[in-house]
Amino acid sequence: MQRTIWEPLDPRQAGLAEARLALHHAVQAVASVGQCYGERAADDGQQALTLGAGGLWLGAPVAGGKLRAGLDPVALELFLCDGAGVALASLPLAGRTVVQGLAFLAGELERRGQDGWLSLPQHPGDFPRHPLGEGARFEADGEPARAVLARLFANTGALLTALGAPDAAPRLWPHHFDLALTLHGGGLAYALGFSPGEGPSGRPYWYATPSPRPAPWSLPAIAGGGRWRTEGWFGAELPLDALAHDGGGQRGQVIAFLCSALSLVLAPRAPDAHAS
Repeated sequence: MQRTIWEPLDPRQAGLAEARLALHHAVQAVASVGQCYGERAADDGQQALTLGAGGLWLGAPVAGGKLRAGLDPVALELFLCDGAGVALASLPLAGRTVVQGLAFLAGELERRGQDGWLSLPQHPGDFPRHPLGEGARFEADGEPARAVLARLFANTGALLTALGAPDAAPRLWPHHFDLALTLHGGGLAYALGFSPGEGPSGRPYWYATPSPRPAPWSLPAIAGGGRWRTEGWFGAELPLDALAHDGGGQRGQVIAFLCSALSLVLAPRAPDAHAS
């Protein structure tokens, strides 16, 4: 793996769950632009975001590649950008609602020749409930926790980019709010990624999920403090709480976890005939 930059972070940072819920709702406004104006994809990739320069999370290009929405996850600020991700207009979300953020993007799109109609993506019933989804306003506090989450996404994005094909960028999905890259090899599709957690108080974790499900005897040992998980979903998991406190150790630990899980791809094994 080529050398990648890893920004050290404090895995003990308080407030990550609430910051994650706020960002999960904020990215829905960005995803709405791709959903309403982007080219439809079989995997709903028109909703997905990518990690842009300067820390922005960028939505799918629209208007012939000339426009895209964006979010600064630390400042909690919405953007309409040009196709290269350069900001054209911005709106701080603190003190505003998701609907007001949507109206801002719709207005900026209309000023640039689009019809100015936006609606939020429709997700299944497991989308997290939160007052922000019912008209509450975003709060300005929580920036330290948002900064840690943004750093986790950025660090993971750099590692996944180094692992993947040159033209394969990790994508941030607005439904489950995870950053993922799918690799193929040895008859397996392997989703590698990072989730900032689930539920009201869930903690962040890295994951690697092979499909089809391998036979139990074929599973490699997981390095870096990770483990195989079989309850709720199947795959390898490295909880943030197991992360070292020093930056160099953190990077090496996550790389060891991902590479040990990927040994299934590097050394193909039989799928489990009894898996559903």
